[in-house]
Amino acid sequence: MNDAAWAVYTEQMDNVDGWFFEADVELFSHLLACQTAEGIRGDMLEIGAYQGKSAILMGYGLRDHEELVICDLFGAVMDHADIAQSPRQEYAGLEEQQFLANWDRFHTRRPTLEVCESSALDLGERGLRFIHIDGCHENRCVANDIRLAVTHAAKRGVIAMDDYRGVETPGVAAAVWQAVGNGYLFPFAATYMKIYACASAADQSYWLERIRNRGDICASPDFEFPSYRSVSDMHLHHTADEH
Repeated sequence: MNDAAWAVYTEQMDNVDGWFFEADVELFSHLLACQTAEGIRGDMLEIGAYQGKSAILMGYGLRDHEELVICDLFGAVMDHADIAQSPRQEYAGLEEQQFLANWDRFHTRRPTLEVCESSALDLGERGLRFIHIDGCHENRCVANDIRLAVTHAAKRGVIAMDDYRGVETPGVAAAVWQAVGNGYLFPFAATYMKIYACASAADQSYWLERIRNRGDICASPDFEFPSYRSVSDMHLHHTADEH
């Protein structure tokens, strides 16, 4: 993303509803810039777009021959049997045109919309270099989304997963760490909201080298784990703790 595009995004992103904190904005931008600079190719996928806050940023990383696939139920979320009634009500009324209206304020080329459950998504032979999983947070759904991401991840592909540590979303944590324990998901960084991983140990080492100096390193017997946060996110932590 060039400086002018970055300025527009940072100035206007608060006008798009959603949850996309500064640390993740910066890390998405850094990872996408690395992929562009180092010639890493492939399409992108976002499962669960809400009103487009993160998808719009991903769109700035697209090359002319690449596509961003957006998978979301939009208004049909109320019929998703794997989502509890309360979360469904939070997203009620969200329509495809609302997402596209936000998108069109930043981009002239639209993404590929797949209005369906992610379990019904057909990606064909696509190789994906950046995948953002933020759809249904139930364990079975997240486990399926991780398997889909790993299956289609291109070499040096990044898989970002939301709400991996939330007290209200234990199914996400269970799916993530089960995939890690089973040896097909390899984390390399985390923020307060998202965990970043890839589909091989080689790619894990590759990305660790490119973000090693961007966060605090949490050493473990298995791998180094940079925990990346911004000043505003640190304030978010304190506010959450106070409540």
